[in-house]
This record gives sequence, structure tokens and C-alpha cells, in this order.
Amino acid sequence: MRNKHGDVVTALLYNVLFETARTLYLAAPFLLLGLLLAGLLHVLLPAQLVQRFLGRPGMGGVVTAALVGVPLPVCSCGVVPLAVEMRRKGASQPASLSFLTTTPESSLDSILLTWGLMGPVMAVARPIAAFFTAVLGGLGAMLVLSEGEEDVEPAAAVCDHCAVGDPHPHPSDDATETGRGRGLWRGLLKPALAYGFVEMLDDLAFWLLIGVFAAGVLGALVPADLAALGLGVGLLPMLLVLAVGVPIYMCASASTPVAAALLAKGLSPGAALVFLLAGPATNAATVVLLGRTFGRRFVAVYLASVAAGAVAAGLALDALTAAFGWRLSSPLAAAGSPALALLEGLSFAVLVVLLAWRLSAGAWRRGIAELRATFGRRRTSPAV
Repeated sequence: MRNKHGDVVTALLYNVLFETARTLYLAAPFLLLGLLLAGLLHVLLPAQLVQRFLGRPGMGGVVTAALVGVPLPVCSCGVVPLAVEMRRKGASQPASLSFLTTTPESSLDSILLTWGLMGPVMAVARPIAAFFTAVLGGLGAMLVLSEGEEDVEPAAAVCDHCAVGDPHPHPSDDATETGRGRGLWRGLLKPALAYGFVEMLDDLAFWLLIGVFAAGVLGALVPADLAALGLGVGLLPMLLVLAVGVPIYMCASASTPVAAALLAKGLSPGAALVFLLAGPATNAATVVLLGRTFGRRFVAVYLASVAAGAVAAGLALDALTAAFGWRLSSPLAAAGSPALALLEGLSFAVLVVLLAWRLSAGAWRRGIAELRATFGRRRTSPAV
């Protein structure tokens, strides 16, 4: 009997580890390319330029903020301080809310990762839905908020894990140098690689591993057909993943393998999209932080727009998928060419080395700090 139980546990652990490694293996080429492009975008699109774009009044500022936030490679902890800085420099409350919504929901690396794990339909639907949700939030802010009410109060620490003792640079901390007159390597490639594969990977590494491990657990434990349990399609699974996604911390890249695993188990594309939007956009620590910096009514509009926009986008995607017969699958999973297999293997090896390097350099501390900020008691900074 003990041997039987031991065999079951061993087989279960093997399945979890296999699914975890498989998810990371399939994601590696897209994630590496996304980090490279994110680094280039960070250098070519400095924070000062973003702030200038978002200073437009009215609906123009809302739409511009949503568009700028879709590809922008800003770490999840950096969204709030960047939005605070933009607000101080003249961005409207609706534009700030729009930017706060779309930026964590979508980025170049997460879009490419979505393509690799969930196919082109979801990779296109994700940024479009993020843009729609952000515009919806901006419109809500225009209707509910007024520029004269609760405004930005500078906080002692506006980054979730900076507040628990892990300071690091953000896009708004310093002027981003574009490297004029410094050559292609020193002016563009070197800072792009440093941002994409050091600073950004430091922010992603811990949560990416959490995400792929969660995907492995789901792949091994969740029944093969959620639809048979009544949890595949409809409004109920969307509301369930919304309830799970809103309070937890999960960045855009880390949420992707989890959603892909649920999709493979029979969850509808719309419900998977709800998780991809709500998970990265909100978490308990960020909600508290936004309440301190922007006010309670701002937070209420923010949460309502994320929830309503995510569910509306999910329902729309399910309707379109049914109407046009779209199939969501991983192009990598179905591919079998030797050249692509070699690319996958090399990318996987490089990604594993990079993750080990950054985690050993202290990236794990950032993840632990974010866990404490989200689920534990926040330490308040002493008054100056």
C-alpha cells in the first residue's frame, strides 16, 4: 500500500515538473525576444516623452495613455510611481487611470509570450482588450471624478517592494538617455540589454517561475475537461477567475502560462482573457497604494472599469470565437521542424541560465518583498 501511494506521489511530482519544464520550454523563444524588444523600446521611448504624450486634456489624453501603455515595458511595481509622476507633470486623472490600467495588462514581452503559448488570436485579443478596458476606465473617470477633488499625495514609498526595503530604479527615477553621440553599442544596445535582461528580468524572474510552476500544477491536477464540470464557458467561470485574479499579484508575463494551462483544460478563451486582464491589473497592495495616492473614488472607478472591461472583453471573445470558428492553440506546441526544435532548446537553455543568474543576484528578494506587500502587513516608512 505504501509503495502504491509512493508511486502515485512520484508520478504526480513527475507530471508537475514535466508540465512546468514544458511550459518554460515553449515560452523561452518568445520571452527572450520580448525582453530584447522591451529593452529597445525602453531606450527609444524615454519616460519624459511618455509624460509629454499623456498631458493632453480630455478624451485625447485617455486614448493616448491607453495606446502608449499597451507595449510599454514598465515593471508592475513601476506603474504607480510613473503614473504619479505623470500626474504631477499635468496628466489628467482620466489619462492617469487609463495608463494605470493598460500598462500592467499588456507589454511587448507578454504579447509575444501569449502568441507562443496561446496562439495569434489571443495575442491580438489581449492588447485590444487592454486598450478597451483602459479607455472604459478613462471614460468612467471623466464622468465620476473631478480635477478639483482628491489629488495625488506624494507617498513615502510608491513602489510595492520598495516599501519593504528593496529599492531599485524605475522609468521615472532618472532621465533616460537615448545615447546621442555614444555609438550603437553604448547608446542603444548596451542599455537595452541591461534593461531587458537585467532590470526587467529581475522584476519578472520570481513571478515567472511561480507562473510556470502554477501552470505545471494545473496541467497535472486539473481535470482534462473543465467544460464537463460546467466551468468551461459562460459567465460563471469568468466571474470565478475575476474573483481570483483581482486580489493576487501576478504580472502580465507570469499570468500567461497559467491562463494557457487553464485554456488547455477546457476553460473558454473569454474566461482566460479575463484572467489575463484582471490578474496583472490589480492586486491588494496596489489597491491600497492607489487609495493613498489618488483617493478612494479613483480606486473605485479603477476596479469597476477593470472588472467590467475584462468581463465584456471575455464575452466578446467567446462570441467571436464561436461565430468564426477560431481555434486557440500554441503554434510551438504543434510545430516539429528540427530547426525550430533547436531554437526552442537553445532558448530554453539561455533562459534557464539567465533566470539562475538573476535569482542568485538577488531577484528572489524582490519577489519575496512583493509577496509580503501583497499578503502580509506593510511596513510603513518612518516620518521624516
